[in-house]
Amino acid sequence: MTDTNGETHPWTNQHPPKELIEKQKAYAKEILPPQFAELVDLTEKPFIQAITDVYSPRSVFYDGRLILVGDALAGFRPHTAGSTSQAAFHALLLNQYLRSDEIDWDEFERTVLEYAENGVNHGIQMGNRGQFGAHPMNPKKDGKMAK
Repeated sequence: MTDTNGETHPWTNQHPPKELIEKQKAYAKEILPPQFAELVDLTEKPFIQAITDVYSPRSVFYDGRLILVGDALAGFRPHTAGSTSQAAFHALLLNQYLRSDEIDWDEFERTVLEYAENGVNHGIQMGNRGQFGAHPMNPKKDGKMAK
């Protein structure tokens, strides 16, 4: 991602070139529902953030002495607004396990990994629909209103 000074950035660009901003605002008007296109148009200082889909294949290490939870286990896409829910779920579940007489770390890991995988996949589906699919409120995308 190249900024206005010609410098490249791997993850975020806080100063995209003005031409790119104008191009994206015009594109937003073509493909987004009106209320979202307006938000894009009103954004005075946009930045670009790389979106990644990551989750660990494991959450429990060293017989439960090291446990990945929250964003350390899975990074949900921002548009899902799911990171806080994931962290809360992990905290509640971990509390339940730590208070039990016998901890089944395999079960804990299966549970949190399933949640992580579902959350990451949900973000991918939402992103694909939002970027490439038809919007129910935007007839320009496929030429007709969704029913």
